Amino acid sequence: MPQNLEQLCGSELAAGGARDLAEVASRVAAEVLETMFFAEAVPSACSHTWLGAAVSVRIRFEGSHSGQMRLSASGDAADSIACAFLGLEPAEITGPLLEQVILELANILCGAILSQLWPESKLALGAPQIDSREPLANEPSPGQTLHRCFELPEGKLAMWIQGCEAAG
Repeated sequence: MPQNLEQLCGSELAAGGARDLAEVASRVAAEVLETMFFAEAVPSACSHTWLGAAVSVRIRFEGSHSGQMRLSASGDAADSIACAFLGLEPAEITGPLLEQVILELANILCGAILSQLWPESKLALGAPQIDSREPLANEPSPGQTLHRCFELPEGKLAMWIQGCEAAG
């Protein structure tokens, strides 16, 4: 079981605190969603009642730091993001297309956030995968993660970065 974020990333946190890491993650996520997916994402209070019907993705990373990022998008948010990214009408979005766009969103977000958190690190991202586990298993314990929820005009998005052990 991973230690909490403060223990895993102690040196990074000593300089700026967990709040700074969360602010970086929030800023980068909002920038990526706006520039690549034409969606305005505003950090919001967390209410995870919608996770059971969400499209969820997991992507692992390793290298100088290791862990995983999880991303969940409500159905309406996923539909809107897919339409905007692909330039298609809602009727043209199939289940596989929607999943591919959410997988790509997770890949882009994970790379962008990690490169901002640890710019001098050497990291390799695994292939993003649809996470079909039970909804409660999709929500790691807050003490083990960097977590943010976002409100989009069309729905909700939640993101967790779990573990960030520095290789020793």
